[in-house]
Amino acid sequence: DIDAVRAGAILICPVKVAGGGVYLGDMHALQGDGEIAGHTCDVSGAVTLQVHVIKGLKIDGPLLLPVAEDLPFLARPLSAEEKVKAAALAHSWGIDKLEESAPISVVGTGPDLNAATDNGLERAARLLDMTVPEVKNRATITGAIEIGRNPGVVQVTFRAPVDRLEKLGLLPFVQDQYGDA
Repeated sequence: DIDAVRAGAILICPVKVAGGGVYLGDMHALQGDGEIAGHTCDVSGAVTLQVHVIKGLKIDGPLLLPVAEDLPFLARPLSAEEKVKAAALAHSWGIDKLEESAPISVVGTGPDLNAATDNGLERAARLLDMTVPEVKNRATITGAIEIGRNPGVVQVTFRAPVDRLEKLGLLPFVQDQYGDA
């Protein structure tokens, strides 16, 4: 239900049963960004995918690493020039080191957009061992909350601390998608 799940994106899904399989279907040409009319255009398509198992990752909903051009502007990885400018500004304020961070999208679902947003924020907080207010602030300052499908699918996208992504075993996927963000 999210149009950023497309060629080049990395989708990380929970496996809740031993020997869980992969199912693909219900492909849409006009999916996401609200799908406000309540319907879409089903299409046929060919899909090529690569599957990896991340042992020990405990998630109860999907994580998404969108193609860089699909990221909200504030969530995009900084260029080398932007990193230099940010470090200089931080230094002028007495800050020795900036947090290394990289983009991640947590999918939230619920019966309506408010519940889906709360669900996405809570999933992100549990995943990254943060409070919901911290996730809200990160999404406000370094990301966005986007409607996937009305009435209840959202993407909570923000820049997450690299050390926490590494601890979860997600950093290699983030680096594959965005380089050394």
